[in-house]
Amino acid sequence: MTLRLIEVVIPRGYHEEVVGMLKEDRILEILDMGLGNDLTLFKILLTTEDSENILDRLEKRFSHLDGFRIFILPVQASIPRIDELSDDNSLKSQNSNESVVAERISREELYSNVLSVSKPTKIYFIMVMLSSLVASIGVLNNNVAVIIGAMVIAPLLGPNMGLSLATVLRDADLAIISLKSIISGVILSISIAVIIGAVVNFDPSIPAIALRTDVALAGIVLAFASGIAGSIAFTTDVSSALIGVMVAVALLPPLSVFGLLLGSGYYYLATGAFLLFLVNLVCINLSGLITFYVQRIKPLKTWEAFKAYKLTYFAMLVWSLLLVILLILIQIRKII
Repeated sequence: MTLRLIEVVIPRGYHEEVVGMLKEDRILEILDMGLGNDLTLFKILLTTEDSENILDRLEKRFSHLDGFRIFILPVQASIPRIDELSDDNSLKSQNSNESVVAERISREELYSNVLSVSKPTKIYFIMVMLSSLVASIGVLNNNVAVIIGAMVIAPLLGPNMGLSLATVLRDADLAIISLKSIISGVILSISIAVIIGAVVNFDPSIPAIALRTDVALAGIVLAFASGIAGSIAFTTDVSSALIGVMVAVALLPPLSVFGLLLGSGYYYLATGAFLLFLVNLVCINLSGLITFYVQRIKPLKTWEAFKAYKLTYFAMLVWSLLLVILLILIQIRKII
């Protein structure tokens, strides 16, 4: 069981109202203290899965007040232990109609985490360059260990999850940031692979290359699994390192192979690798979108949630149509 400490700053005079609002919820501990400027700080200890409901209600009620602010802090441990606290201090279970999907972090915490790894920063570009270089070398040498090493450092998970989250929240700013990272990362990765392919002679029948010039059912399943795993990793606040490897498996190797073949003049084979990359990209984003939707991640306000649902349905349809079109193009390519 993971815990969160919510710190709420509001003007003085609302102590009874705050306590009254939370008395039916599963609060493990609630403390308050006076601050300067006629403000009060409430410290609320609760489980992670209960945090979104509490945050939404506090924001709806007090966000219009001057000085209002909420801080969300992870709790590594508690003394006495949580089981002992629960026996003495926890209140009754919250209304089931207002409960959120168990075992996931709040919407605001999820947004902050995803945004931080979706930005096209200098570190992001450095990691893309390094992973592309290592992946190209691994593919050319048919060295699985080196290819896996490239996957470990590939920063491909964040922007793809950012795009899916931006859709279910109808957040244009996050969508733009994520798209910039994805597009710039793809262009940079291809450019590095093209340069390497232009200066290095290699046999396109190398297993590591030949394997990634066609689309197989297993690859599609892998891409869907990667998108689901990536989404769950973020919503449950699990370390994304290993999940990032799964996403990189579906995206980075085909992209590097495409660039290598393109740089060496194997254009027909290059189209196969690029189609595989596009299929995997679509599958990852579609599965991520579905996972966020199933976990009921949505905007706070009802009217915004309604518009976000419409956008989510539309995006699912678009991603599905793109997948069908790509699969048709792959079959046409095989005939030609």
